[in-house]
Amino acid sequence: MPRALFSALLALGLSACVPYPAYRTTQPEAELQVLDEQGQALVGANVTLIARAHPTPFEQSRETRSTDAEGIARFASQHEWQAEVMFLHGRLVYYWEWCVTAAGYQTALIPFSTPLQIRLQRGASEPCPAPRD
Repeated sequence: MPRALFSALLALGLSACVPYPAYRTTQPEAELQVLDEQGQALVGANVTLIARAHPTPFEQSRETRSTDAEGIARFASQHEWQAEVMFLHGRLVYYWEWCVTAAGYQTALIPFSTPLQIRLQRGASEPCPAPRD
């Protein structure tokens, strides 16, 4: 292999491991309306917004809010500067999930979208899944 090509590949490989600053959205501004089977607002339901980042298997954060008189839980956006490193798989890509619990209703774990309404079905409530370590 020519020396110049080897040097270029080595420099490229080393530069991919150098951290660089990135301003990331770690939680989007979001709201979720929780309704019962008849379409009535569920007051006091717990809505958890769970942040994950691909390709890691680990949860990045979670925040829980209770629904108001209209059955709505609101979340403010959160941003932070992070030191990122570019690897073969790329960089972290954040995505979110909703976990909704209410006494007397089945727990719902659904992909994030906003604005969103969800109707809970009667049944046994279970806690949101615990974070994976």
